[in-house]
Amino acid sequence: MIVLGGGPAGSTSAKLLAGWGHAVRLITRRTPDARMAVSVPPSTRKLFDTIGISGAIERAAFVRATGNTVWWGRPEPRVEQFPAGAAGWQIPLQRLDDVLLAEAAGAGVAIEQRAIVEADLEPAGDRFLIDATGRSGLLARAKGVRIHDAGPRTVALVGEWTRAGDWAVPDDTHTLIESYGSGWAWSVPVSPATRHIAVMVDPQRSGLARDVSAREVYLAEIDKTSAFRQLVADARCVSGPRGWDASGYRADHYAGDHWLLAGDAGSFIDPLSSAGVKKALASGWLAAIAVHTCLQTPSMRGHALSFFSQREHDIERYYSRMSRSFLAEAAPNHPDAFWRDRADPPDAPPDADLTAVRDAFEHLRSADTIRLRAGDARLEDRPVVRGHEIVLEPVIVCDGASVRFIAGIDVISLCTLAPGCSQVPDLFEAYCRLHGEVPLPDFLMALATSVSRRWLVSQ
Repeated sequence: MIVLGGGPAGSTSAKLLAGWGHAVRLITRRTPDARMAVSVPPSTRKLFDTIGISGAIERAAFVRATGNTVWWGRPEPRVEQFPAGAAGWQIPLQRLDDVLLAEAAGAGVAIEQRAIVEADLEPAGDRFLIDATGRSGLLARAKGVRIHDAGPRTVALVGEWTRAGDWAVPDDTHTLIESYGSGWAWSVPVSPATRHIAVMVDPQRSGLARDVSAREVYLAEIDKTSAFRQLVADARCVSGPRGWDASGYRADHYAGDHWLLAGDAGSFIDPLSSAGVKKALASGWLAAIAVHTCLQTPSMRGHALSFFSQREHDIERYYSRMSRSFLAEAAPNHPDAFWRDRADPPDAPPDADLTAVRDAFEHLRSADTIRLRAGDARLEDRPVVRGHEIVLEPVIVCDGASVRFIAGIDVISLCTLAPGCSQVPDLFEAYCRLHGEVPLPDFLMALATSVSRRWLVSQ
């Protein structure tokens, strides 16, 4: 087993596979220490726990963030606290790589710090290759499966700033985001005195196209902002800027007979989503499960690789749609070509009619009793994740998509239990007895969706 790349996706897949008894080599070339910091949302805690790295993350003592402060399409700040007092993380990527590589080595992964050569890209026998080489996408390019977005290109220019005393923001742990005339700016703290600040610009519509130095372009872009210009008024740019391509891309498919593309090697999502690290960790986790399934249960090989490829495709589409929605929200307030080029409204999400779900919820809430029976749900065996493997289990097939869980609730189990209960609280208790405690709002969402889609109907 060979994993190419030592970022979050590569280290995650290598650590898990080694922990499940496989011999794993991870080949990586150390990246420069000047890599930017990223914001990681509180929901990533579940992934940290699943991968088994929560302790290492806590020991690293990254800055804990309580939310975001944004100036998005308007001059007034919008302060957004994470719900229920949750906290995310502000993480320099190089430090995260070091933490995760140490965890992989501790699990028994053989780590080789060297350049990846052509011979490393060739499968041998039953050896699997996981390409986690990020934007380089060495195997992805060799296989010819990478597809670059047809839209405008984006370049990130990132510098490190320090100042004496507190930063003039509502909460100095927050991620800061500001849209302005010809781009948008973004900042996270890495210590009380230091912040990484990035500007996202169009390389063809900025000074970069006129061979102006990156530093001049960077400072000129910050000067076009309002909140960020004030933020750095008494600060010093002590390093950078470094430039990197922040344009999106995806893969035609994410897995083949002996290979998988994990994390940014397969697709790159707009940094606006703040989901890059979470996506990479989830991709590495699923790549490990897919490979483990292929090796443990060869009859599931085709199902496992197809499941991984489809899931990666779905995740890229979801985050791309989210980013287009954010960009379209700010575009009407900025007449510059940067925003006109990015103002296309997102595709309509393929979710159930929210009005129908609300109506079903109101009906259930107001009814004295419920009398439900199995309705129009069509069940088929499809791949799902169970523990460390991908297995075939019944799922509900609806509009070409397969559904087993809604908001973490097993809807097949829910539809099985519902005819035996006459009250929603009784149904909730019956479900919790079988599956353990679950959040009531998630349960009600799954129940209302099941009724709105006629998987459950009134008797």
